[in-house]
Amino acid sequence: MNFNTILEEILIKRSQQRKKTSPLNYKERLFVLTKSMLTYYEGRAEKKYRKGFIDVSKIKCVEVVKNDDGVIPCQNKYPFQVVHDANTLYIFAPSAQSRDQWVKKLKEEIKNNNNIMIKYHPKFWADGSYQCCRQTEKLAPGCEKYNLFESIAVISRYKKSTTSGTGNKEAKASPTNSTRRRR
Repeated sequence: MNFNTILEEILIKRSQQRKKTSPLNYKERLFVLTKSMLTYYEGRAEKKYRKGFIDVSKIKCVEVVKNDDGVIPCQNKYPFQVVHDANTLYIFAPSAQSRDQWVKKLKEEIKNNNNIMIKYHPKFWADGSYQCCRQTEKLAPGCEKYNLFESIAVISRYKKSTTSGTGNKEAKASPTNSTRRRR
């Protein structure tokens, strides 16, 4: 196992609602990505209370959630999803730059996984169905083609354009103080 931190940041996760009676809620968590695990903790840098983790080798899809300007009921407005095993974890970043960095780094870590999805759901699961295709089974096959490598290339091209002066102001904003990279 490799415990060297790739990314670490306070993000917001949406409850996974594994039971039909589970309430929908949003919690601030410290997320830590290493080569082998995506772990989230309750609390800050002390990392005392691990609340959950995902083995990176079990991740099938990482992608930005398309929201079509829908309401996001938490302060972080930039969602992405991590599909693993039979679950989808929705995570909300404080900026587009932060979200894109997480998506890119996660995709780089899963690129050799054997279980990458062919199709995925590009929108949220909400009110008992996927908002993209209205399928009512959480385990229903995706409705849009998932291309892991194309997505990495698009993010890389986007990053190059923002650093060369052709991107928008939001993309040029400096990273938040809570984002730390260690090598």
